[in-house]
Amino acid sequence: MTAETHIELANDLAEVSRLAAAVEAFGDEHGLSKGTIFALNLALEELVTNVIMHGDVEPGRRAVELRLAVDGSTLRVVVSDDAREFNPLEREEPNLGSDIEARGVGGLGVHLIKKLMDDIAYRRENGKNVLSMRKTMTEGTSLR
Repeated sequence: MTAETHIELANDLAEVSRLAAAVEAFGDEHGLSKGTIFALNLALEELVTNVIMHGDVEPGRRAVELRLAVDGSTLRVVVSDDAREFNPLEREEPNLGSDIEARGVGGLGVHLIKKLMDDIAYRRENGKNVLSMRKTMTEGTSLR
């Protein structure tokens, strides 16, 4: 049996705290570990913040939509937005071995999301960015 929720956020950084509360409530209701909830919130906060801060070309209140689903041991998340086209999976991996002063700003959030999830896919569909993520959870473990 699949448990699913849909969350729609306005294009406003104040919405990130509402997202965190909704993820926590979903996780508690469906038995996700505290570690899983924390890691999921971390990944989604990074992703949604980037969409809100960097995705808008024109002023306006664009929506960010999220679907969270748990089916057995599989957690699925789909995030879609109507901001300018951006495939985060095409970003170069950051050079974590270089001096912090030598690195450019940004890029670590996408790296973090890739490390937290097992599978990530991007597509542009009907004028929207759609990022699908999957994590398989095993008993006694959480998102790494």
